[in-house]
Amino acid sequence: MTTMDHGNYETGRRKFDLLGFAGRALGLAYHAMKMRSERAALHEMPDYMLKDLGISRSDIDRYTSVRYALSHGERFNA
Repeated sequence: MTTMDHGNYETGRRKFDLLGFAGRALGLAYHAMKMRSERAALHEMPDYMLKDLGISRSDIDRYTSVRYALSHGERFNA
């Protein structure tokens, strides 16, 4: 890259602004509420349906944790 290219190249970082921070916080809160409702729905399913999905009852909490979901492709941009 030349010096001129470096001047035009934008990094992926955003500046800190209050509106962006609030949007990301609301997005994370929404995602956590969604995971909580999905966890409840999975706990209500019978074991044969969970087996069809490929998970066991003991794995529900791990798969519906916010950290797991965000680290495995469900990232969001607020």
